[in-house]
Amino acid sequence: MKTKFHLSKRTSSRFGQSSSYGPSGQSIALVDERYLSWLLSQQTPTPAGPLQRPALLSVFGGLARLAGMEAGLARLYLFTDHQPTDLLDDVVLRMVPAHATDGGLGLVRALGLELTQLAARGGYQTVLVASDDERLIPYIDEAQWRGLKVVMVTDESSQDFSKLMSDDPSWARLLMQADRRVALQEPAWQALTTAGSSYFPVYVTEPNSRDQELGPELDAYSNQSPSDEWRAHVQKVIEDWWRDETPHAKLDLYEEMQNSQGVPPETDRHLLLQVRRELARTLSFPEKKAMREMIRSVVLSQAPAVDEAVDS
Repeated sequence: MKTKFHLSKRTSSRFGQSSSYGPSGQSIALVDERYLSWLLSQQTPTPAGPLQRPALLSVFGGLARLAGMEAGLARLYLFTDHQPTDLLDDVVLRMVPAHATDGGLGLVRALGLELTQLAARGGYQTVLVASDDERLIPYIDEAQWRGLKVVMVTDESSQDFSKLMSDDPSWARLLMQADRRVALQEPAWQALTTAGSSYFPVYVTEPNSRDQELGPELDAYSNQSPSDEWRAHVQKVIEDWWRDETPHAKLDLYEEMQNSQGVPPETDRHLLLQVRRELARTLSFPEKKAMREMIRSVVLSQAPAVDEAVDS
């Protein structure tokens, strides 16, 4: 029978949180090292090497951005029973008893206390949690009632939820409690298991879009420059979009872009998704920049007819 943990009485409603959230929407990561090492062992046919702690901040920073936190990760707390061999910037170690000693009870209490303190103090809006211990559910629930959004870190196998519910119902119940779930992908595993490897994720501007269905890993094209073939494909997408816009929408966009240097966010998100679907992959930063220049060129190439917009 699992130990029940009594939490402090709730003093605020889930929707009544008034705390001011932390610096520029940054997030915090709470990582159970034993769980992360277990996940790593499931990804390779041969025994995985030791966890590469120096890669933790970049990997979880990438996960924070994939979860929709544009400002990324402020700090990572690593709960471990292994003594440190070096100190890492923005990674805070929390020493806990070995799992064999207390069945993970010390870790659950330590990580749960961190969750409730983060929620009570209102310093951050989102926390990433990497653990599979179901006993964290009451702590997560309390944090959510206080206004904290909880994102669980998992692997891609857990996306088949019906199978997970059958194979590991305890872990499935924990994932059900989260506000969102984000999966570690192959480049992250490489960085966490290979000494000296780098991890440079390409961040997604629409976390709710179906980018995972569009082909290669998110960082496969991180430095790719626009080619002539790429420009031809993208130009067609933009021209088709512009042709289908209403006269009113064309006039509004034309006037807005005349008085700004960029592309309106809604237009940018819409066309970015359209181009991704056309190319069946994500775009690099140089490609995104080129796409936005092409959008402005199409929109500003000719002033829309004002009479047509008024008549419509």
